[in-house]
Amino acid sequence: MAGMHFLVGISTENYVILAADKATFAYGAILADSENDKEYRLGKKLTMMCIGEEGDVAQFGDWTKRNLQLYSVRNGYEVSPACAHHFVRRSIAEGLRSQDHYTVDVLIGGYDDKEEKAFLGSVDYLANGLAQQPYLFRGFCGRFCYAIMDREYKKDMSEADGLALMNKCIGEAKRRFVANIPGYKVVIIDKNGYRKLDDVLF
Repeated sequence: MAGMHFLVGISTENYVILAADKATFAYGAILADSENDKEYRLGKKLTMMCIGEEGDVAQFGDWTKRNLQLYSVRNGYEVSPACAHHFVRRSIAEGLRSQDHYTVDVLIGGYDDKEEKAFLGSVDYLANGLAQQPYLFRGFCGRFCYAIMDREYKKDMSEADGLALMNKCIGEAKRRFVANIPGYKVVIIDKNGYRKLDDVLF
């Protein structure tokens, strides 16, 4: 159930921060696992966070990762973040019109070396896509956080300010959401590449 999980994305011109909860739930809000990795690396400066039905997440995430890896091997270069976003959106849209639809919501973040700016986009299970957004959420917890972002987000804020804002959103979700989400995986991508930061744990 995608609503029980929480994805956070914050982007400026210089970097994009992505965070995904590490929980697996069973029978509603019962915590079954706290080490579920929802990230799929799509390139050196490109990654995707994916939530939804557990089987669909694993199958769609792995399928997307391997298809984009195959593209880079065949052509000698990786796709841009905007192209990856379009590919994911088209794949989910085509799945909707077949028997193999995927019940997944994704955030895609990366850094485009050609455009020299960071990218943040999302696609939901109905193939509704948003690209080049300053901040995005997936899951019920996002409803607690848009007001925080509307008030405090600045397009020129530093990396430290972005991380502080992300932690504020995660803290608000922890305080107000009915389910216990014990930890989050956090990554940041900028012109220097991909970095995994320390997990946010409660």
